[in-house]
Amino acid sequence: MRPSPKTDVLVAVDTALRPTGFVRRGHVWLQNRGNGVSGWLGFGIAGGLDLTPLVGVCFRQYDEVCRALGVGIPGTPVVSAPLGSLMGEKPVWQWTFEPGGDHAAGASSLVGAFLKHGKPYLDKYAEWDALAQELVAKPESLLDFERARKLAIIHVLNGNAGAAGEVLKKERERVADKVDVYARSYRAFAHRFELAFPG
Repeated sequence: MRPSPKTDVLVAVDTALRPTGFVRRGHVWLQNRGNGVSGWLGFGIAGGLDLTPLVGVCFRQYDEVCRALGVGIPGTPVVSAPLGSLMGEKPVWQWTFEPGGDHAAGASSLVGAFLKHGKPYLDKYAEWDALAQELVAKPESLLDFERARKLAIIHVLNGNAGAAGEVLKKERERVADKVDVYARSYRAFAHRFELAFPG
């Protein structure tokens, strides 16, 4: 059976990425950066063959805490951004591939943009201390639904259970009278967190 056009495109992207050290793992590409740190590259696929690259950084220590607490998906980046948002004045958000077209040229263009604009992002955030410091200093850079969870985990990984407890308490007070899915799942998370990391 002939591969689908989408498969053809992803094979071309995989081939173009190989020299960068990124290896396909399921639906994403990972680059081992040592010390439990991985560069992460994923693609939103719209329509037939439009790829929107997303760049991120994963940390094994963060994944281990998430696994112990039963939250998140292992191998999900702690931070990520669309490649287009890193490109400055003339962003490219999607790379469009035509069925039967020259996928190698398109994949090469995408990887070139990633090396120019995405790799500096990975280099910046692949250091845990720098990333943790920035997220603690600018918590608004995290999405509302993930902020308290991520900050609590960051604090506990940095040995500050007291700061983690403050984050949990503040968010618990904010959602105290709410009954939506987020509020219920957050309260369950906070309970598990306090059992695992009494502070």
